[in-house]
Amino acid sequence: MNQQADEGTKETADRNVPTVKTLVRMLVKAELERMELEKEIRTAVQEIVQLTVQDAVHIVLKEMARQKNIVDSLNQVPAATLEPSDDVILTDILKTPVQKQLYRQAQPAAQEPAGLYLYGVAAAKTGIELSITGIDGSRVYSLAAAGLCAVVHDCAAEPYRPDNDEQAKEWLFDHQDVLDRAKEKLDTILPFGFNTIIYAADRPPQNVLQEWLSQESEQLQSLIERLKDNEEYAVKILAPEEALKQAALREDPHLQKLQRELEGKPEGARYLYREKLEQAVKEALEDIVEVYFRKVYRALRPLCSDIQVEKIKKTSPGARMVANLSCLVQKNRLPELGAALAKIQQHDGLTVDFTGPWPPYSFVGQLAMPT
Repeated sequence: MNQQADEGTKETADRNVPTVKTLVRMLVKAELERMELEKEIRTAVQEIVQLTVQDAVHIVLKEMARQKNIVDSLNQVPAATLEPSDDVILTDILKTPVQKQLYRQAQPAAQEPAGLYLYGVAAAKTGIELSITGIDGSRVYSLAAAGLCAVVHDCAAEPYRPDNDEQAKEWLFDHQDVLDRAKEKLDTILPFGFNTIIYAADRPPQNVLQEWLSQESEQLQSLIERLKDNEEYAVKILAPEEALKQAALREDPHLQKLQRELEGKPEGARYLYREKLEQAVKEALEDIVEVYFRKVYRALRPLCSDIQVEKIKKTSPGARMVANLSCLVQKNRLPELGAALAKIQQHDGLTVDFTGPWPPYSFVGQLAMPT
């Protein structure tokens, strides 16, 4: 009797299962609508189903390609478009482990970067973790080969092209900041200029760079050793033009003769002699600037590991640049250099513009870069 009652109850429960399921679906759908989540979840499910179907199609086609040698067909697979049915329990699908696994498998594989942006090269047997952010927030890392370590970030196989001057300045500052921070971990770094990009059409840029490091290892190691414990400083010496003219009058016998002739002439004739003297002084300025340059160079050269003479640049009206130097200086000799520059500044109203330390760009020379 009890057994028959139990079986009857079970039959009634089985008949009610579809009704219960339908009721549950309706309750879930109503709750999702109330929370305004139904649309987002439907979209997510649709993307998962599309990726799952597309992945399955690719697996089949790959097997066909292996058997029938029709590899080209793999590139012609259309994207699957399926609409989820209204009677699908959305939350159940989202929680299914198999669907999650298929979704992960369907994600595109990470591709090799098209190019490498090169900041600098240091001596290191293995790459180290830098934890540095570079231009445009790029992750900066190290790439080691042949006892050398390159500081790089992944980039496109083309130069950076700023939209405006502000962006250009920001990128230059980012480039400089990476070199400064990398130096704290790698010590001496051979710096490379902005927009030094390594790439090749037929192989990964990492391979190109590592081959270049191996080929140029001897030269790069030599340069790094030469720059070790040295820093670059920029030295510019400015002089007032009036002070240069007075110096020319003091040191040039021809100008002194014209000056005496001018003083001995009557007022009416002085105008012509004054013009003649001023023209002679202008011509003598280049000579006096050369004299000042030699004095500065002789004072600084013994204190520097090396000096690079740069081009003279225009300055503000009424002043002349007499020296523009890039000085490679050992860290322990920096106080001596400072004292010599202070002494120069006391001479004839000269002004010293002294900046640094900078990455030693001026002393890298011409390197055979990878093509």
